[in-house]
Amino acid sequence: MLFERKMEYKSDRYNLGILCEFRDKGTESDFMEYEKTASLTIVRFLVLLMGFVFAMFTLSDYYFSGEEDYFLVSVALRCTAFFISISVFFLAGKFRNFSRTLLMITLAEFLVFIIYLLNLHRQNSHDPSLQFMSMMIFILTVFLIPNRWKNSMLAGSTVLIVYIFYCLMFQDSSESPSLVQRGIYLFICLVSCAIFIYGRESSERKHFAAEKLLEFMSITDRLTGIYNRGRFEYILGLWIKNMRHDPFSLLLFDIDDFKKVNDTHGHSAGDQVLIGLSETVTASIRDDDVFARWGGEEFVILFGETPVERAKALAERILKTVGNKSFGNIGKVTVSIGVAQYNRGETITDFVNRADTKMYEAKQAGKNRVMAEIPAD
Repeated sequence: MLFERKMEYKSDRYNLGILCEFRDKGTESDFMEYEKTASLTIVRFLVLLMGFVFAMFTLSDYYFSGEEDYFLVSVALRCTAFFISISVFFLAGKFRNFSRTLLMITLAEFLVFIIYLLNLHRQNSHDPSLQFMSMMIFILTVFLIPNRWKNSMLAGSTVLIVYIFYCLMFQDSSESPSLVQRGIYLFICLVSCAIFIYGRESSERKHFAAEKLLEFMSITDRLTGIYNRGRFEYILGLWIKNMRHDPFSLLLFDIDDFKKVNDTHGHSAGDQVLIGLSETVTASIRDDDVFARWGGEEFVILFGETPVERAKALAERILKTVGNKSFGNIGKVTVSIGVAQYNRGETITDFVNRADTKMYEAKQAGKNRVMAEIPAD
């Protein structure tokens, strides 16, 4: 059925790749927007906090620094890092694409780390225990700040590799704890953080997928796979409130003699008619048109930026398309269509009732026809 096919398509859209991202780019983009709403504030706060804490270590530099020149250079470097974090704080909300914001944060983390190494080299510090703790904090910070898993892995791995190369080039790797020991423990820290964040990211994306699938099920008619009545009324209410699609028109149509189909061929055959008709009409309208099952064998279509004259012509085309389709052993079926254009100020009920009145006029006039309101001069 159409509903099952749509559910299968929806489920396929939410499959995760090896990098803990949705395989479907559109779905990943939707998730990024969802994440932006949920975590942008905390991301900005943590970036600012990272820069502030890094700047506060100026006090320890003052205590351990033996020369005033070294201390002044340290102040300049740490202030630069703090300036980077402040810049990221203000720029984080400027990007429309949240993935670019996260990429900027990843770059900022790496720049702050480079500043740390410059400061370390300038002070000629050789305390491996202090360096080990600093590196541990850097790796934890990279994974603490919400980001894409691949970005966190890239930043964390780069930080670790660059630090090891720095120690090989400028320091004695045999100092206790040795570089090998430090590298092993930092690698364990990196892998542990990566596994934890991967699980968290996977869980968040699965939760997002479940919410979207539940939302789809709540707005979709389970038999035909098109919108249900509740979703249609919600969309129509938005159109009336915003009036961005004015003029807009409504088609309300009913399958003629549908009770005879059920009585003669059974309800299962009747369901197949409803499904087949929904597929036929869906293929005959635009993507922006709103098509829904109103109830039973009644359906509604909302045409935006369409006056009643144009809507009537579209209804005639749908009438002909449905009339030409054969529904297996049942043969052909017909529909009666009522058309109305929205009048400013009226309620949803009044609007639908006017289309419903025209549909019954079509029934009374012999069925298999379109009846529309005569537009006012």
